[in-house]
Amino acid sequence: MADSAPTAAPSFLDSANAALDNILAYGDTDVFPFPLEQHIIHDQRAEVLKLLSMIDQNFDQFLHEKQPPANQSLLAPVGYTGFRWATQLDPIWNAYLLALVISIGDDIEKQRIAVDRHVVFSYRFLRCSGDPAIFHKDVGWPEFQSRSLELAETHDYVVVADISDFYSRVYHHRLDNALREATDRAEVARRIMKFLQHFARNNSYGLPVGGPAARLLSELLLNRVDHLLLSKRFAFCRFADDYHLFAKSKEEAYEALIFLTEKLLDNEGLSLQKSKSRILGRTEFLASVRFQDETDAGEPRLSWRRFMAMKLKYDPYSPTRDADYAKLKDGVGQFDIVGMLGRELSKTRVHEALTRRLMKAIPYLEGDQRAKAVRSLIDNIEILFPLFPQIMLLTKELFQDLDTDLQNHVSKFLRDQIRAKTHVMRLDLNVSYALRILGQQRSPENESLLVELFDVTRSHSVRRDIIWIMARWGALYWISDLKNRYSLLEAWERRAFIVASYILRDEGSHWRDHSKKSFQPVEDLFRTWSSALSDGKQITIPL
Repeated sequence: MADSAPTAAPSFLDSANAALDNILAYGDTDVFPFPLEQHIIHDQRAEVLKLLSMIDQNFDQFLHEKQPPANQSLLAPVGYTGFRWATQLDPIWNAYLLALVISIGDDIEKQRIAVDRHVVFSYRFLRCSGDPAIFHKDVGWPEFQSRSLELAETHDYVVVADISDFYSRVYHHRLDNALREATDRAEVARRIMKFLQHFARNNSYGLPVGGPAARLLSELLLNRVDHLLLSKRFAFCRFADDYHLFAKSKEEAYEALIFLTEKLLDNEGLSLQKSKSRILGRTEFLASVRFQDETDAGEPRLSWRRFMAMKLKYDPYSPTRDADYAKLKDGVGQFDIVGMLGRELSKTRVHEALTRRLMKAIPYLEGDQRAKAVRSLIDNIEILFPLFPQIMLLTKELFQDLDTDLQNHVSKFLRDQIRAKTHVMRLDLNVSYALRILGQQRSPENESLLVELFDVTRSHSVRRDIIWIMARWGALYWISDLKNRYSLLEAWERRAFIVASYILRDEGSHWRDHSKKSFQPVEDLFRTWSSALSDGKQITIPL
């Protein structure tokens, strides 16, 4: 148990509101496309809070009987040839889990090495009034890199290591112990562990990848090893599962690496990635961390490093948004973004960090340059395979501003990729992202593909998205026919169909009157939201 009781633990309603604020601002995950629940949370916040309170008051009944979480796991790419299982939690249950973790966030943070020690830089819990963020905005990866460079200047050797398959190998009983040591709110800890047990299908290990709740829990798990490293006076810093340990000699570097390996394995059942654990000399480490300050002949006076250092964040709600946008657009205009992108695409493998930043700059280009950049991205998907979701998100954002020829080119390219079952589209996650673009343009070719795909795919998320898109297009014939197979649909598909039923007007109304007694609470929430959205008129389904 914690040494001292936390001060004024937040009420569940306070934590639930904070969770919804965070989800609305940042999404429920950084792996999957946003679910329709994102809109429902925004439009029906009071009803969502009411449902979360019902879950809180009847947790075990909801978890096991009334509304068990409908989670779905898909393969997600890691680099060019690596993959990992990622799970999109049932969005309502994800909000509930996040509310639980937020309620003990201060307790967890108190257990960690203090921020001002400049040791641990990942996911430092900090709530500020009026701010939806739950993590310290000024402590993160850039600060981790900066501190690493600073320590490397005074040490001759650096150990670089990261944990192998970290999230999937988190042992629940060790996390349970850590939770009970951190907080005296035993019921909150119990519910977190019960939810994780359900997520892991009664296995004793695993955290969901991609959400803030799991990130904070993972930090708590590594906290004990952090304190052990500090107690042995090792100079080190950590961001998530990445460690940098600093030594005066190679012997000292080996001592630090062996100690870290032993403590992770003995205390947490975790191991370091053998292929990525290295001992580097100071010069080699500095060269690997610093982005080379080179000026290409095609970029007069401007370096790659200046571009990488440029801030590309824009707040549309800022009181100075117009001036901020103009300044950002002017700054981007000083770089040959299309040329820099072209040079990356000429390689066999792109520099992922640079390419991500180039993509962030594309929306601020002039129309013709923006279209040229989008075409380059689409036509080089194979080279950009690790960045496919980001390319799809960018293309969707800009799609309506592209000319018809380029829209048709993008749609045909994606249809061909899906039909050919290329390695890019063998991942259902990538198909889901592609569908969000195809859904922007109704055409006989797109519609035919979606009808075919619905019948052959086993992915519930893909089938869910197809239902949304067909309803968005007003494909009455298809939605009406699907109504006869409603009982065969999985949870995510049923929720999508309840929304889609509103395009059927009287036919849909009769079906809902007949079926609503069997709706789960979350399905009834979808019905309530759709009813308010339609208001007796043709419903417009957001995608």
